[in-house]
Amino acid sequence: MSIGLIIRTARHLTFKQWGWRFYCRGQFLLMEKWPQVAHRHYLKAAQKMPNPLPESPRLASAAKHVIQLQAAVHGDFFEDIAKGKFTLLNRTVDFGSLSQVKWRQDLGEGNNRLWRMNLAYMGYLVPIFKCNVRAGLEIAHSLLTSMHIQNPWSERGVFRDVWHPYSVSHRIINLLTCLSLTAASGIDMEQADTSHVINLMVEEIKLGAAFVSANLERDLQYNHLFKNYVSLIMLASASNVDKLSPRMAKPLVRLIHQQFLPDGGPAERCPMYHVLALLDLRILRDSGVLPPTVSQLVSRISVEAEQAVHAMTHPDGEIALFNDSWMGEAPMPANILERSANSLNGRVKNELPDTGYVRMASGKDSVVFDFGPCGPDDNPGHAHADFLSLELSVQGERLIVDPGVPTYSAGKAREWSRSAHSHNGPTVGQLEPIEFWGSFRVGRRGYAYKLPCDHADQNSLTFTAWHDGYKHAGVIVGRAVRLVPGKGLLIVDSWAGNQELPAFTHFIIGKDWSAVSQTQFQHQNNTAIPQVSFKCIECSFLGPMPTQYYERFGVAENGTRISLIPQRSKKIGIAGCWISWSTDTFNWRAEWEHLSQNFLMSFLSLPSVRHYQV
Repeated sequence: MSIGLIIRTARHLTFKQWGWRFYCRGQFLLMEKWPQVAHRHYLKAAQKMPNPLPESPRLASAAKHVIQLQAAVHGDFFEDIAKGKFTLLNRTVDFGSLSQVKWRQDLGEGNNRLWRMNLAYMGYLVPIFKCNVRAGLEIAHSLLTSMHIQNPWSERGVFRDVWHPYSVSHRIINLLTCLSLTAASGIDMEQADTSHVINLMVEEIKLGAAFVSANLERDLQYNHLFKNYVSLIMLASASNVDKLSPRMAKPLVRLIHQQFLPDGGPAERCPMYHVLALLDLRILRDSGVLPPTVSQLVSRISVEAEQAVHAMTHPDGEIALFNDSWMGEAPMPANILERSANSLNGRVKNELPDTGYVRMASGKDSVVFDFGPCGPDDNPGHAHADFLSLELSVQGERLIVDPGVPTYSAGKAREWSRSAHSHNGPTVGQLEPIEFWGSFRVGRRGYAYKLPCDHADQNSLTFTAWHDGYKHAGVIVGRAVRLVPGKGLLIVDSWAGNQELPAFTHFIIGKDWSAVSQTQFQHQNNTAIPQVSFKCIECSFLGPMPTQYYERFGVAENGTRISLIPQRSKKIGIAGCWISWSTDTFNWRAEWEHLSQNFLMSFLSLPSVRHYQV
């Protein structure tokens, strides 16, 4: 790690973030230095926290969104919890029994802090309580007891997982939901055994709330700080609090505007986290404690955020996997839409101009295209170098797929999944448009932009964009895509500037498609779908080659990789591809001529491109 890399990373942080970073790190250093003193302090502060009322109608209204979330995440595995067998992030750890759960077990892979954090979220308790409250109470008692015994605040690393503010926020939300489910079950909560566990859960919620209130993640902000606030507001909803104080309402408003862009999309540009944040918005909306003006804001942005989901969803009802996104961590978007989901299958062009995603679709043919920045400059931790990358569904089946997320732990797998060369876009040599380091750090970074282009048919499903991520090598890259409904997808890539560096366009073909020739693929399970063929235009073809990708966190799928090598001139390189899935005769050559001419006219007129062509 060089000083230059640190400067290129740190210069994007705001002064407030720097201040809060020193403050938050200082807080944890003090707690690590004097853990017993800190623990006594927060136990005393917990006594001032409001008491949650399990039978609260407001809590029940907010909790239904948590129930929906945890059913999607843990619904297939929660029955094993009673045996001490936990499946989190698609990795199963069998402790043998609940009494043998090891909260600080070394899991390899950089000790996989994220898995231990998910263990501490206790989201798996929600479907257990939903199914059987008495069993849930027994399991909750065992886990809360062992968690506190094995994780004293003097334990090294405890504030990085079990007592990380983000973990504690999740735990508060999930335990409150379990309290609500307990009350709804009609069980006698005054019975000695039952009341003992309920009191234990209430104590954990109040201690957690005291801890989160004093350790809000103002240094990271975005989804972490948002989750902190949601947990505290859900506790207020469960108590006798009438309305939030201005002290809490004002920063919440600022945070909502930070988390959700004017087009309703996510500032961090992760479709998965956006679905999770939408559910959190609904918790706030239904909490019953927001002041009228804040309530109106949350209701409006909830609608806008739901509309934005459409631009990031495939015909199969699941999200696109750009940036740090994977299936199974949130409900399918199609299952949480409160309004019509018809636009998932109609002829549409859903553009999120602020977020930088566009979805063009007709019937069950759909392409999702990334033309935005990697993420917010002051926190791009979940960014991937997927500039101008795309995902394509043909007749409802995913054909071109994102590499996904194999891990959050630093190392080669994390580096690979974030790199441009693992995505479905134009690349330059072995260079990267974003300088990644660690698990979530970003130094130098480029930016992508929409490219205004004169299309003869303004209603066509066409989009053009460019990015400057390779300007450090003297190259500007552009892409045009056009979806021809029922016929195919036309892609034009261009590299302007330094033509001495090798250039490629890569595509990952999903696991359900098998190569029947070098350029043709057949769906393995749906023979009604015609063969898909890749026709190179002004380029040469490499492949097919075996590769892997990750629809679900850490679960490798076998895919196929193909690459295009552009035709080069002195100042520009071009690679075109016509991806066809129709047996009908179609003059794709005329489409290519029209699209490439209009695209190159606009692309070559960019000041950045002219600069590198001098």
